[in-house]
Amino acid sequence: MEVVKRLKVALLCAVSLIASIGFAYADSDASYPEGWEDWPVVKESMNLPADTVLPPDTSLFIQESVRAYAWINEGRGSPLTIRVNPSKLEQYKTHGPYTDGPTVVAVSEVDGIIWVTEHIEGLAIYGSYNRKGKDISSMHPSLEPSFCASCHTTYKDICINGTCTEPVLATYMDSKE
Repeated sequence: MEVVKRLKVALLCAVSLIASIGFAYADSDASYPEGWEDWPVVKESMNLPADTVLPPDTSLFIQESVRAYAWINEGRGSPLTIRVNPSKLEQYKTHGPYTDGPTVVAVSEVDGIIWVTEHIEGLAIYGSYNRKGKDISSMHPSLEPSFCASCHTTYKDICINGTCTEPVLATYMDSKE
């Protein structure tokens, strides 16, 4: 009887743990921008492969980006396309300040991850979606809005007003030469 009781307690603990982990993830803060596919492309880059060896002088921002997104496409990397809301193109050229609404999307082309940066009263907020507009921020810790905000605010020399400027692809290509 004691064994059955212990198994029930263990099962209850396991179920509680699984439930609490599910609630630890946050939904996207930024909204999914309908029609983003028609926004102009301003940059093409990459989510680099997990086995990428970067030059020693690579910025911390790129090092963190490679580490954070090494899981994408099973570690093989993915082309990344940056599109800007046409009504904010001039603001993007000067890195803001930005008016309210969706500003930028970064699209991981292989896995179809859409990272969204939106501005509300000058504050950048973030979200992660699939191509159908489903919130996928709980799919991986690096897709959570708090993770996005952490990097975007830590690297203020590269991420100005919530949008980041350092081209990952150039660093990667330079290291391969």
